[in-house]
Amino acid sequence: MKRRHVLSILAAPALLAVMGRPALAQNTAPARALAEIGKATVITEGSGPRVLTIFFDTNCPYCHALYKELRPDVGKNGLQVRWVPVAVLTPSSLTKGAAMLQAADPLKAFYDNENNWNFGDSPGGGITPAKDVLPATRAKLDANNALLQAAGSFGVPTLLWRNTQGQVMMQVGPPRDGKDLRALLQSIA
Repeated sequence: MKRRHVLSILAAPALLAVMGRPALAQNTAPARALAEIGKATVITEGSGPRVLTIFFDTNCPYCHALYKELRPDVGKNGLQVRWVPVAVLTPSSLTKGAAMLQAADPLKAFYDNENNWNFGDSPGGGITPAKDVLPATRAKLDANNALLQAAGSFGVPTLLWRNTQGQVMMQVGPPRDGKDLRALLQSIA
């Protein structure tokens, strides 16, 4: 059995134990990462003072599910969602992320990826991968990957936000259900 496969099997119970549970991140790596988010390359939906930052991979089914669940809320009640593309899951994550960032309209490309998501034989985002990844684009994705790692996260989606008490919160994995998502959204300052 390959070492990576063994490690993923060993890590799965720990991942499932924390998925869907926001963790206080004040004065920690996630708080520092959120403070540095201005250095990231993001795709922004909606506008307003309440900001939810989501690190996502174009081929992540959990990221895609979160995207779908957030549709009714983006841009409402001052909610802005900043999607931070990373390339961590598959080799095509890099070329699909690059296709988004190299597009004339990255938000439209993001929508193309999510609205054409494929759960068939080769599951993943629906955007056509870039044939060439420009060095500047690779640098942007590498910087986003480094920021995800600096946040202390081990997976996608990773959600970062400041709550109504001013504390930085981080959650790895999507909310467990609609009730948890509602609570999370209500907690965003």
